[in-house]
Amino acid sequence: MASYISPAFLQQCFAMHRLDMVVRQLKGSGIIVSCRQCKIRHTVRLERRAEEREAVLGGEAQVFAEPLLRCAASHLPAIGVHAVDVVRDALDLWCAQCRETYPFRIIECVTRSV
Repeated sequence: MASYISPAFLQQCFAMHRLDMVVRQLKGSGIIVSCRQCKIRHTVRLERRAEEREAVLGGEAQVFAEPLLRCAASHLPAIGVHAVDVVRDALDLWCAQCRETYPFRIIECVTRSV
C-alpha cells in the first residue's frame, strides 16, 4: 500500500472524479474521503478558516461546526467535497441535503491506495 503526504493527490482526484468522492468519516480534527473510481483513501486533517474562527466567540472552538456534526450523524452520505485548492490549502465540504457549505484549511493530507 503506497502512502503520499500531499494534498495534490486529493485535488487531482477531485478534478477527475468529483462525483465519486465520498466522505466516509468525520473524526477529531479530520475527515476520511475515499474515491470509488480510483480506489484511493485521503485522510485530511483540517482547521477552520481564519474568517470562520473569528465568528466563534469564547473558548476553544471545535473544528467541525455543530450543523455539520448533525449532518454527519443523520445523513453522512449527503456530505461531499465541494472544492479543493492546494494553493490556498483550502477544502470545502458540502451537505447536499441541507445545502450548506463548510470551509476549512488543510493542515495535512495523507493519500493511500487501497
